[in-house]
Amino acid sequence: MSKQFNRQRRHNTNRSSRSITAQQITRYTNLDSSGPLGKLRGTPLQLAEKYQAGAKDALTQGDDVLFQTCQQYADHYLRLQAIAIENEQAKLKVEETFVEEEENPASESENAESNIKEETAQPVVEKRPAKHHKKDDSLSMPMDALQAQSEIVSE
Repeated sequence: MSKQFNRQRRHNTNRSSRSITAQQITRYTNLDSSGPLGKLRGTPLQLAEKYQAGAKDALTQGDDVLFQTCQQYADHYLRLQAIAIENEQAKLKVEETFVEEEENPASESENAESNIKEETAQPVVEKRPAKHHKKDDSLSMPMDALQAQSEIVSE
């Protein structure tokens, strides 16, 4: 049993326990960064500022490669900051609509009725002239046979 436990524990060490998706990030989320300036930790905005300062230092030292790399890292964290702001605004909008729906339950039923009316509305279909085909008399049933079938079904 201990071998199996050790194997599971060994496999878990390779996985990051702090993976964060873009939908979960906020302006206050602390992130770990392993970049050209070493290991850094902070919010997306703090990391972007650190990398911009590192890019400025690299430019004054004449290291163009480090300058470009730090600029790319800074740009990445500025994009994460923008995503975080969008997430917060979307969350506020959802909360506002939820509060409005709780305050005005009558408007919700009116919206539901209007949605039902919209769903039941029939789409406009253009009528096209029917194509005339030659009638194959050998395949059609005589009228007496059709009447006899309808009588059997109705009984």
